[in-house]
Amino acid sequence: MRELREFRVAHAEYVESGLEVAGITRDSPESNLEWSQRLQLPFPLLSDVDHETGRAFQVVRRIGIGDWGIEFFRRTTFLIDRDGVIAAVWGNVKVRGHAAQVLAAARALASVSPGGIGRGRPA
Repeated sequence: MRELREFRVAHAEYVESGLEVAGITRDSPESNLEWSQRLQLPFPLLSDVDHETGRAFQVVRRIGIGDWGIEFFRRTTFLIDRDGVIAAVWGNVKVRGHAAQVLAAARALASVSPGGIGRGRPA
């Protein structure tokens, strides 16, 4: 929740830099709507209840106990350019200051790639 708040506070700076922010959770769309309204988020909070997106981005960790198992999402941030190329990944997110760290990285990538953040860079 703190991370969502930090991205909310920094949102105007993201917009000024030409960046978009979105969050993805494994919660239901109804739950995400509630959180979005409660926290007054100016960006979408998307739902991945079937974990397909989490698996595609390899952020789902499964712990199995016999025939039974549970899946967890690892808190991860992706910086994706306009062409859909992953330009940076933060896999061990420390929540405090993270939104500012991502914004700084996005600005740095934009300064070396004027056509768009990370444009032409391999994932």
